[in-house]
Amino acid sequence: MDKIKKIEYLDIFEEIKTIKNPFSRENFICNVKPEYGLGNYVGYDSGSGIAFFLSNFLLNQNKILIERSNVAGVVLIFNLGNNYSFTFEDNSKFELKKNSYFLGFCSDKFVVDVSIKKSAEYNMLTIGIKEELFLKLAHNLKNLNEKMKEAKNKNYAIIEGSQIDPEQKEILSAFSKKEITEYLLTDLNLESKTMNLIEYTIKKIISNINSTYNLDKNIINSLEKAKELINESYFENLTIKEIAYKSAINECYLKKDFKKYYGMTVYEMLQKQRLNKAKELLQEDFSVKEVCTKVGYKHLGNFSKLFQNYFNISPSKYKKQFN
Repeated sequence: MDKIKKIEYLDIFEEIKTIKNPFSRENFICNVKPEYGLGNYVGYDSGSGIAFFLSNFLLNQNKILIERSNVAGVVLIFNLGNNYSFTFEDNSKFELKKNSYFLGFCSDKFVVDVSIKKSAEYNMLTIGIKEELFLKLAHNLKNLNEKMKEAKNKNYAIIEGSQIDPEQKEILSAFSKKEITEYLLTDLNLESKTMNLIEYTIKKIISNINSTYNLDKNIINSLEKAKELINESYFENLTIKEIAYKSAINECYLKKDFKKYYGMTVYEMLQKQRLNKAKELLQEDFSVKEVCTKVGYKHLGNFSKLFQNYFNISPSKYKKQFN
């Protein structure tokens, strides 16, 4: 099998336009070169230590894109496309799932390989925050100093986030609704949305991490058993009582600490697993009704409504794409 070729991330683009705006604001638009595929890459620098980069493209061949940074700082990455795998210099890997996010620390010598499959949707919003600014925004993050040291030693460090929640999704929709040429204009509203997203997400990460520091190891083990049970038995009629019993944890602790540890309730994680599995099954030779039953839902109407709300498309329309 042919080895997948590596290429510098920026080399797949051709610049269309760059505009310098008042107060040190600068933005640009690039299109993917025709020989590599279709799509674009937009950058917006607010001039205040915060910038965002919106990538939305499809490649016509498998590639490994090499991404670099010569500025020490922090990134919030929101993945709205397929699952992607990041490979760092020390050969460790990190998988970023669809509709999820994470917080990353990088040195001024940061480099990472991102594997992109042919025709896989690459749709990510990356928000860069300069180190000195982030220290002010997240000064009460308990393991902040540990992560900063780790980034200096390894050139990177990661704090896992979670699934993109409805609040984040609503803010992110402001980016997707804009015409591509609109990004060349100074947009104070978009800067405000970016700040709202940063503030909300950092508070969410801090709350999740700081609260887990106080959890007993036995409770954490039980919570991980509960998650494993949900992932493996999502199609069954699971109840809180049954999950608690099989995970060796009190029901009250399960409900309270599960949300604290994973950033979502037991029901939200169960629903997430069911709907993601449903999406996979709809790509196969099963009817919508069969998929509804296979993932544990009793009522087709309820399943369709949940699927529509989660993926912004009805299961029947999604199914037609694979007929």
